[in-house]
Amino acid sequence: MRRPLWRGLLLGIAAMLLVAGAGWLYGRHAVPAPAVERMPSGGGPRSYGDAVARANAVLIGARQLAADHRGEWLFAERLANAHITRARLTGDVADYAAAQAALDHGFAVADRGAGPHQTQLALAMAMHRLTQAEAMADAIDHYAVRPEIEDLVELRLVRGDIAFYRGDIRGAVARYRAAGTDPADSRLALRLAEVAARTGRPDAALALIDDVERAARLPNAQFLADLALRRGTIELRRGNRDAAARHGARAMRLFPGGWLAEAFHAQVDALDGRSGAATAAFAAIARTSGSPEAMDALASLYRAAGDAARARAWAGRAGAIWAERHRRFPEAFAGHFAEHELAFGDPAKALALARADMAVRPYGQPRTTLAWALIANNDPRAALATLGPVFASGWISAESRLAESQALLLLGRGEAADRARAAALAIDPGAAGPGAALLWFGH
Repeated sequence: MRRPLWRGLLLGIAAMLLVAGAGWLYGRHAVPAPAVERMPSGGGPRSYGDAVARANAVLIGARQLAADHRGEWLFAERLANAHITRARLTGDVADYAAAQAALDHGFAVADRGAGPHQTQLALAMAMHRLTQAEAMADAIDHYAVRPEIEDLVELRLVRGDIAFYRGDIRGAVARYRAAGTDPADSRLALRLAEVAARTGRPDAALALIDDVERAARLPNAQFLADLALRRGTIELRRGNRDAAARHGARAMRLFPGGWLAEAFHAQVDALDGRSGAATAAFAAIARTSGSPEAMDALASLYRAAGDAARARAWAGRAGAIWAERHRRFPEAFAGHFAEHELAFGDPAKALALARADMAVRPYGQPRTTLAWALIANNDPRAALATLGPVFASGWISAESRLAESQALLLLGRGEAADRARAAALAIDPGAAGPGAALLWFGH
């Protein structure tokens, strides 16, 4: 079947939305100071395989305890936490489903007013269920016995997260700062780093991450690798690929076998023209991790190379996984599924998915995805209306400005479109280049 003409014209630029928040600085970035690079302590797992093995061992023990204490919700909560820990490593949504089942049992056997609210709050945030998360936070606030101060701090920080994902960046920062914790607390500092990065202050974000690494007591390899990936993502979003590659390589050295770091590094290879190495890496990651993001990245590489058959095959596999994940956890995967459909599938379906995601989390990233979906469905006026609150909130990203530019262009407002495009390129000089369609990691 012949594709509509507009679809071919928009295909490359629409795929750029797949980097959430690509670029954060108006003006070209300066050469950054060397990052803090500490050596890991002897504690904690030293590789991805070791971490998964430990998570498996903890899960086996938690299952047995939960089976032996079916009437006690604390053991159901422990089992849920074990599943969540492994899910965060592997990305396997079956563990998230098992965690929810354990929590459901915990609430069923708990006394009225008691239960695994803390862990349900964590799972609700991971699954983008903001209304449920807020209900859990309210329940904890009404405990007859006040939680420990550390738990109260975390609760206040999560309320800030909820505000952030609802598009209220200023409100989120106010809640973070009022949480009652030391400014050096990594939980607070990393949240403030994310805000700084999303609002056009990448150097401030990097400085906060450096402070976290500098102040950490006995940091393990997995923690340090996570900090390296955070730095790499910031640099990638503002077009500093050399720095992004350095941080990605460090994450791989610190925590070998971690597929997310490997995927990030493979993406930088693709952007720098090392397509053979990138294709081989993504093929291995897709087969071993089952990650649909990696499959989509691989499909993009094959499409760029002119191998339409392999591109369709991998995109089809990814699409089936996204569909199943969306069926099980619609709030968590509507945005990802929308991005996949924009790049490889049905624009109308992408629009419905993007609208659902934005309804749940109306902040910069889902709004930008929705704007691209509206453009792909020939509604540039609605796209501009969707982007208005993005810019008003203080969110700064290259792909948001590119979406604005495309919508203005379709409306015949050429000069305004040129200004929006120039703003995008000031954030990330490579944002409109042909390699943008290869960006799948760096959310």
